[in-house]
Amino acid sequence: MTTPVLVLGAASWNRMVHVDALPQGHAATIPHARQTEGVGSTGVGKSMVLATLGYDVTLHCTLGRDDLADKVQQACADRGIKMIVDLHDDPTAQHLNIMDQAGGRYSIFLSNGADKPELDTVRLERQIAQVETIFLSLAPSSKCTLPLLQGSSAEVLLDLHDYDGKNPWYDDFIACADIVQLSNVALPAPDPVVQQLLAGRATQVALTKGDKGAEINTTDTYVSVSACPAVLRDSNGAGDTFSVALWHAQRGGMTIERAGRFAAAAAAFAVEYDGLFPPDISEQDIVDRSQLHDPT
Repeated sequence: MTTPVLVLGAASWNRMVHVDALPQGHAATIPHARQTEGVGSTGVGKSMVLATLGYDVTLHCTLGRDDLADKVQQACADRGIKMIVDLHDDPTAQHLNIMDQAGGRYSIFLSNGADKPELDTVRLERQIAQVETIFLSLAPSSKCTLPLLQGSSAEVLLDLHDYDGKNPWYDDFIACADIVQLSNVALPAPDPVVQQLLAGRATQVALTKGDKGAEINTTDTYVSVSACPAVLRDSNGAGDTFSVALWHAQRGGMTIERAGRFAAAAAAFAVEYDGLFPPDISEQDIVDRSQLHDPT
């Protein structure tokens, strides 16, 4: 039986502009750029990886009553993702991502969606009660769902992205999370933040470091994971892929070390694809690539 998984937020329609190097604080003319567009945001990214790995995934998000919402829903349907959508009168979230060849980016939010969307909480409560695992995204719609998680027995995974260790807006999310992932982008000294998270509810914290790999921490374990070699095409979705793949591998019985290599290999497939995650990658493909990267 296919395992049901719920992803809470977020979804957007994105335009990606790829340049050799990001402008550095002054006016510049960029003579060559490549652009693509498609569905985006962390909730969709995680949902695509889950669907590709064979899970029965449902994504909750809020969308505007506009053409971009139709595009988002069609793109998700094409990848086998079920959706629970709460519509609002604000435009659907739309982002412009300018990205360089080293994975750096400027993310420009052309529209953010609704700040305090109204949700069909009865419908969501029914869905929460049916799943054992929830991937929680940082989004206004997800913020509104946090009271619904109280009393739930589901395991909650949270991606903090570029959390700086201080912003109180994240606190309510952190209080709900059993497993946490975050990036080192805004953390010049991440160790105190990792330990602070482990002192709370979280039993595992993964720190992603771009092309420097990742670290996986528990209260009694530290594992360093090397990045899997890849030819970068689009860095969108790499962190989401790592999070889902790490959970999937550990759920299947892999050690933290093997699961980390599996997640790194999955992320390598993500960055080589124009979009969030390729639809035709199998679990065995990821295992094979992880073993080529580190056969131990």
